[in-house]
Amino acid sequence: MAQWNPPVSFYFKIEFSKASGVFDMAFKEISGLSESMEVEEVEEGGESRFKHQLPKRRKHGNLVCKRALYSLKESPLARWVRDVLEGDFTKPIETASAFVSLLDHKGDKIAGWYLTNLYPVKWELEKFDSKKNELAIESIEFAFNTIERKL
Repeated sequence: MAQWNPPVSFYFKIEFSKASGVFDMAFKEISGLSESMEVEEVEEGGESRFKHQLPKRRKHGNLVCKRALYSLKESPLARWVRDVLEGDFTKPIETASAFVSLLDHKGDKIAGWYLTNLYPVKWELEKFDSKKNELAIESIEFAFNTIERKL
């Protein structure tokens, strides 16, 4: 019988795919992979012990990715984020899909999440602090339509 090794959360990768090609980036942190179900409470006449909870729709948060700050000339992702967030809506927003993979100790995918119609909605640079010797970290938040667990 094979031994099960619980996955670690520090070995992951994300690949973005859009019409202009596929690119992956190194991130120090990814969060926002969540999904839940909205429910509608319905009261039944004459029954006061409980309320029925009926499923309504699925919902999810935004994907948040953090990494060291890249220059625009070195990063297709940084250029795409700039084009979307600094655009004037004269052109449609180019969306992407993304595949987030959790990897095992050999680098093989053991779990994955596929996100569709993804686009940046927020960019933020962490504070500068002259008392610390740390990298400049940017945070990029993405909205998306669907999330699907793979593998």
